[in-house]
Amino acid sequence: MVAAVRFAVTHAAEGEGRDVEACGAEFHVAHAFPLLASEVFLHPSPGSSVDPREEPGGCKRPATRRRRPGLGQDGCVTPADSDNPADPTSVRSRSRRWRLPAAPAPAEPHGSSVARRFRPHAFAEGLKASAAWTARSIIVLAGLVILWYITGALWSIVLPTLFALLLASVLWPVNRFLRKGLPKVLAALVTLFGFLGLVGGIGALTVPSIAGGVADLSTLARDNVADLADFVAGPPLNLDGANLDGIVDTGLSQLQANVGNIVTGITTGLSELTSGTVVVLLALVFTFFFLKDGDRFLPWAGRWTNSAAYAHAASIAGGAWKTLSSYIFAQATVALVDAVFIGLGLVLLDIPLAVPLAVLVFFSAFIPVVGAIVSGLVATLVAFLAYGWVTALIVLGLVVLVQQLESNFIQPLLVGRTLEIHPAVVLASVTAGGTIFGIIGAFL
Repeated sequence: MVAAVRFAVTHAAEGEGRDVEACGAEFHVAHAFPLLASEVFLHPSPGSSVDPREEPGGCKRPATRRRRPGLGQDGCVTPADSDNPADPTSVRSRSRRWRLPAAPAPAEPHGSSVARRFRPHAFAEGLKASAAWTARSIIVLAGLVILWYITGALWSIVLPTLFALLLASVLWPVNRFLRKGLPKVLAALVTLFGFLGLVGGIGALTVPSIAGGVADLSTLARDNVADLADFVAGPPLNLDGANLDGIVDTGLSQLQANVGNIVTGITTGLSELTSGTVVVLLALVFTFFFLKDGDRFLPWAGRWTNSAAYAHAASIAGGAWKTLSSYIFAQATVALVDAVFIGLGLVLLDIPLAVPLAVLVFFSAFIPVVGAIVSGLVATLVAFLAYGWVTALIVLGLVVLVQQLESNFIQPLLVGRTLEIHPAVVLASVTAGGTIFGIIGAFL
């Protein structure tokens, strides 16, 4: 078949020498039968007079590499470049460029040499990249699991350390200012004891108002308790004295039956209180050392690492410290907003213990979820004992409104602006932390 193709091409070019049509005929054959053309023109049979350097139609191919026939801008086949600028088939001749309609390119057969050459290489590269990412993911997950178990085993040290970092981030600006005129130890002591004195002063100012408010509340509560008894005895409950006595007797019997559980719960509560006291003391001690030597921790750690790792760690630590300080500032601002609005509402309603309740709202705002619920219930109970159901419902509505505004708008806005995080991300992170780790997770 190769001989037949060669004969057809030669016969087409006979009598025309280097005519363009002969070259064009062979170009057409080259495009229509690429495999046969490669056999005819690139691999001639032994004894053939065809020069491997000759283009189809006897056109001599120079030693230099030139453009092969290809598709032009209009979709037609253009002949190869020629050395002679006067050649009418040369691409240098702008007046005469001979073209043929482009033949469709043959489809690449499945399993061709090109596919066999490139597909295994691409598959190997993809497999190598997937294996590398899988190994990295396994290492990261293993590190997180190990960190989780270490944190759980050392939680009695980790928790006070975290609280000390939070407290030190709040007190650090004052400590840095005092260092200008005082030694580090004295500046840290003054800062820490000044904070404790401030907390004690707030408590001292609140206690007298608590004493006076309790006296007023006890006087107002008698009538409201009597109203509560009348409400229980009337419809729809219809609980008279006998029914109330039966309910009380049932409660006492249940209480006697669960004395052991109650004692266990009290013991557990006392142990938790003792553990909480130890955590507070450790947090205060760690806070003192953070205020005194906080700026020396990174240089000390830098002695065990190279300069590049130290610079990277210092940058991360500085950013984390700035973020922590900003978060505490934003949380304190949110707590102050809650205390001001709820306290102002209690004062306008002439609720006893308005100032102590506002202080309770401020400090409980630092305890996520539970703090807001407890402070709101206490304020509602005081309002009920003082002025009855209507005032209690008004106070409850005020507390719910302020806390909803704070939770969904004020806190995400302030924390997101301070930390440069979108409010939706802040709200989602607080919810996820509280769901996974409880109160501590929501707070941290």
